Amino acid sequence: MNKVFSKGSLILFGSLLLLTLIAWGVKTCFYDVPIRATVYPQNVELGTPIYYSDSTKNAQTVTWEFGNGDLTNQRSGEYTFNEEGQYQVRLTINNTKCTYFLVNVKTPKNAANTNAIKIIAPDVAFQNERIVFMADGKSDNWNWEFGETGMLDSKERNPIYFYSKTGTFQVKLFTSNMKYPVFHTIRILPGGTTPPPPPPSSDIKLYLQRIIERKGRFNENYAKIKFLLKANDNMPVLVNGTKENTLYDYCTGLKIMGKQQSTLILEATDDPDSNGKIKRLLVTQSTIE
Repeated sequence: MNKVFSKGSLILFGSLLLLTLIAWGVKTCFYDVPIRATVYPQNVELGTPIYYSDSTKNAQTVTWEFGNGDLTNQRSGEYTFNEEGQYQVRLTINNTKCTYFLVNVKTPKNAANTNAIKIIAPDVAFQNERIVFMADGKSDNWNWEFGETGMLDSKERNPIYFYSKTGTFQVKLFTSNMKYPVFHTIRILPGGTTPPPPPPSSDIKLYLQRIIERKGRFNENYAKIKFLLKANDNMPVLVNGTKENTLYDYCTGLKIMGKQQSTLILEATDDPDSNGKIKRLLVTQSTIE
């Protein structure tokens, strides 16, 4: 009597069964397992990062795409968008399965609050004309950059400034309660070749002495000296014909010296170049230890 199943048939049947089980296992591990991932927060302010994380079982490859061309293969991390808008973040697992997250990037609240502070100034003025810049709003301090020197130009609320050059300049105003500055564009037209009158030496001498004697706020006295000299923080100061320093370091030093010594400013004169522009400050002073 013949056997119902030969040895070869059993081997073939067992192999087919094993392959079926393997295929089912692969499908279960790599295709039917749900994606487990998170993106948070999904409503953020510009400059605030989002955090992404994937914990999908048996994930061999992971690709995060942030909807703006940027992508990463890290399973988790953080990402910061550099523009406002709505972004569709896509996660792809093993190059086959995908899931999506919608992220809204909004204007920062602090940036919106800058609308409470405004710059009041003309749009057009002339070279060497004295221009009044006014700050409309509430703040404890004011930091102005008028766009000509590339540095901080004034700490007064309503400073006066004149441009020695022509062109279009962007004025910036910073305060302590603002995350971003407010801007104002001003166009400076040619105003003739006559330079502004030289600063009164007596006024510079007065404000230097006020710094030493701590009369008034340092920043206010220093800002007035800079305005009179049409200077930035790095203007050279030659003291008693021998010691040279920058304007900022010199004035800061006077403030410190006021604690320990009695310093008297005898003379403060400007040293102009061939075009009449002040290139440095000459100071003669007497110090009593």
